[in-house]
Amino acid sequence: MAHHIISQTTPVKKTKPPAVNRRQMSDIVDRTGYLTPSATFSSLRLHKSTTRSFATILNDKELLQLVNQFRATGQTDYGLLAQLLSRASVLIRLKYAKGKDLVVFRDNHSRSPKYHPNDTEAGAPDLVGLLEAISLLLDDDDTARIPWHHILTIIEEKGKADRKDAPRHSVPYLASANQARPDLVGMYGVAISPVGYIIQYSCPAGLQTSEEFPWSDLVPLVSYVYTLYVPHPDFATRDPSVTLADTGDVLGPPAWNIRDGDKVYENCVVRVVGDPWHRMTWVAKVGDTPITIKDSYRDVHSSFREGELYDILHKEGPAPGFLRVKKEYEVQWKRGCPITVTVDSTTRIKTRLIMHTWGESLRKCPSLIDFLKCMYDILEAHRWAVMERNIIHRDISHGNIFVEAEDFKGEDEEEFKGTEYRPIFVNEIIKKQENADPMARLGDLDNAAQLDRKAAVSPSFVARRDTIHMTDEPLRCRTGTPKFIARSPAVGRLLVADIKFRRMPTLPSHLSDRYALLHSNDLSGLRTFTDNGPTRHGGVYTEETEDKHDKNRKLRVTQFEHRPRHDAESVFWCIVVFLLLAAPLDSAPEDPQALEDPAEFGLNCAWKYIANHEICNDTGDSRLSIIREPEWDKWLHPELAHAEDFLLDLAAQIAPEWGLIEPPPLPLHLHEAMQRIILQYIDLWKTQNKDVKFDTGRIRPAEIPDNRIMPQVSHKPSVNGQLIAASSLRPKRQSNQLGPKEESQAKRRRITRQGTDSYKEVPLSLPPSPRFKGRRVTRQGTESYEKDTASYKEVPQSLPLSPRFLPGCQLPLEYSLDADTSMKSLPSTQASLSTNLLRLSPALYPQTLDTDSDAEG
Repeated sequence: MAHHIISQTTPVKKTKPPAVNRRQMSDIVDRTGYLTPSATFSSLRLHKSTTRSFATILNDKELLQLVNQFRATGQTDYGLLAQLLSRASVLIRLKYAKGKDLVVFRDNHSRSPKYHPNDTEAGAPDLVGLLEAISLLLDDDDTARIPWHHILTIIEEKGKADRKDAPRHSVPYLASANQARPDLVGMYGVAISPVGYIIQYSCPAGLQTSEEFPWSDLVPLVSYVYTLYVPHPDFATRDPSVTLADTGDVLGPPAWNIRDGDKVYENCVVRVVGDPWHRMTWVAKVGDTPITIKDSYRDVHSSFREGELYDILHKEGPAPGFLRVKKEYEVQWKRGCPITVTVDSTTRIKTRLIMHTWGESLRKCPSLIDFLKCMYDILEAHRWAVMERNIIHRDISHGNIFVEAEDFKGEDEEEFKGTEYRPIFVNEIIKKQENADPMARLGDLDNAAQLDRKAAVSPSFVARRDTIHMTDEPLRCRTGTPKFIARSPAVGRLLVADIKFRRMPTLPSHLSDRYALLHSNDLSGLRTFTDNGPTRHGGVYTEETEDKHDKNRKLRVTQFEHRPRHDAESVFWCIVVFLLLAAPLDSAPEDPQALEDPAEFGLNCAWKYIANHEICNDTGDSRLSIIREPEWDKWLHPELAHAEDFLLDLAAQIAPEWGLIEPPPLPLHLHEAMQRIILQYIDLWKTQNKDVKFDTGRIRPAEIPDNRIMPQVSHKPSVNGQLIAASSLRPKRQSNQLGPKEESQAKRRRITRQGTDSYKEVPLSLPPSPRFKGRRVTRQGTESYEKDTASYKEVPQSLPLSPRFLPGCQLPLEYSLDADTSMKSLPSTQASLSTNLLRLSPALYPQTLDTDSDAEG
């Protein structure tokens, strides 16, 4: 069978490991050109009224006085800048947004926001913009920290000397805010100094940066504030189908209501968010149900859509070994208009997947034997998808494997019909359970493809195949997670140096008989395959083949293609990473003296090969030492030392470049070899009572022995199996209005690592905020700014940093929808004061949706 395809998704390019601190996240923009000033930023990104209509604001004496004071300051003054921006906000609201809650700007330089969905501490933005109602609640508790999901905009302030660093340093905050605000499509930020200001816009398609505007030109700054109230009409700035749920605690951890057509999924809790400026996959669990909602921004040039591939997998009912998927659709921001984000040449569309399966992470495997069973079943599910559905995954990693899965079964949902070849999972062999369920499920088909282009039936791909020029080039698109991607795709060529081929493993008789019986209807012949004579997996390696590829480097590249065996190798790297980090239950902590010297600690010696791995063209694979020169007795936990032979046997099958054997083995030979080895060791360790129970709440301490500034503090893996964390670049600058210093990142980490509850990681000096009791709904005796819209004399001539109350800013419990938000209201949860506080600003905390936005589902 020929396996040919042209991929229209990701170009072959170098990739770096995901950022793990603020400096590395800032480095991303240096490689992308995101900081290159855009001369069209104002016209493309800022919604502005005419200069004439801004004239009254631009000539406001108090605003101009604050601008002149800020320009004259020699050092950062967060309080003064907060007054300046808040003054502009008051004026904009008075003239253009009377029905919306006031946006205030608040000094935040000494305290990190809380409740990031990935438990990431991203440092403290200098200033943040948020609704006045939230600011008033924070005023009631001097120790309270701003939740990430209430931040509307980010401001980074610098002095004259280091002003050029401001756009770069604001990047991690904007990226973190993007991840924390699923209801906002993008976020605006300002890098500001006494010399001028730069406006930025960050969304899943990337980051855009304006030129530096001088303080003599306030139109862009006023337009930026205006855009916060009145979003740009030409593109989606928010997702009206996602709204903040009423949890009863405004300053507590968030939950979200998600509309799907006429149905609303309430109290969805975010489990993980993917990397910024990418698909930024967002996964939320619906209450106590197994229903899971996955939002992602797919590239419009993608050849395959995830939902269509799931439809192919599930054509005979939910495919065993995979997540159960209900439907996929493009999310709309108004009728007939999908949410689309564009930066330069990148365009992405927000796509929603409703899944009826929830599973725990692979790290929750309770024992060594259960883990091996999971790996066997993942290989089985994958080989079934290749053989029966012509689908290759291309991104098998820890983040895409789920254990202890539960399914939600709707009344109209069918089970797998079983009218074709059915995967045989491990417990049907070991425990003799008929039609045994898989021990693990495989998900996330974002990078998947149909292997044989000519046999592809995915509608999106077929449409592209029939309308654009395509050739019979093999699948060369290299994609995957650096830790887990196979070696050949990582470098984009055949691995000529690896030539020591092993025979296909054989099973002991008591396993081989049942194995052959259960797979008696398998037509591939692999289940009973044995090598005869000099063959290795049915082929022979010759010196002529070696010479041909050794002398012709170009041939190594042109003969490379992504094959099913590369996904099997990714399973091997999943096994390696899991066992290296596994902590046996009730095991003593690692020797503190050994940890004092990371270079001598065995685990770190192995981990450096994996943690520093990159997908690239011109360098080798840092993980080769794991295969060629292993020291498992030093690397593994002592209680797992007996797993050394198992890993050596797997590595011996993985090591050679199978593309050099002639004739080439069938596509699933490596799957078969690995599954036979796994079966043998399951049986052996059960017989010898060598199973090991795992502590599923911790992993062994692995330092990343490179030049990263701060160790990881994120406790949840991102969707692609990596970790994103953050730390401060350096201490904040001196200021005229310095507040209490927050504890250092290192000290806070030492405190937070003592617990396992992600929402107990608030530093000891910052106790949890009290629940909102419903105070300050209105104040008696106040006068509204809105009495006389023609006169601005009632605007106070000074604005405090964090106003406890501003005249004209009552908090009404009802409001009228303006033209910007005149869509049908979402069904509400139980009404409470906290709900109404969050509903005060329809444009910023939307509660409405076009009733037909997802009609096609």
